[in-house]
Amino acid sequence: MEDNEIKLLTRLFQDAEIGMISIDKVVKKIEDGALKKMFIKQYEAYDKFKERCDVLAVNSEVDLKENSAFKKFKQSAMVYISLWMDKSCRHIVEMMINGTVMGIIDTIKTRSDCGDVSPELTALVADFQKIQEDFYEKLKKQLAKV
Repeated sequence: MEDNEIKLLTRLFQDAEIGMISIDKVVKKIEDGALKKMFIKQYEAYDKFKERCDVLAVNSEVDLKENSAFKKFKQSAMVYISLWMDKSCRHIVEMMINGTVMGIIDTIKTRSDCGDVSPELTALVADFQKIQEDFYEKLKKQLAKV
């Protein structure tokens, strides 16, 4: 696997991990059953995606690096602070919309920055972007309800 492919695979893995960290923090504050279920499904989708990244890394003999402890702490702190200010379902959905859009943008930019990559990795990027875009669409619908 080329350096640019390792960089892309690592970034996808790390971005899915950040999504999981955020969801883990907010799901504990959600009282609405349907909304909680939606977030849990998204968490599971990110977890399965991380597993796919792991499998590709193992098959390619690549060691994926997790996010640094500082980055994980920073993400958790940002979510906690935001929830401390407002625990409403509307705020949680808005916050997750913003995070998901940032994830989509990051996926597109990282893919573009890495140039030519294998078809398998190209498909993985497309799948991750679809996972994020589907979640974004669900969040938009939820925003209209809360």
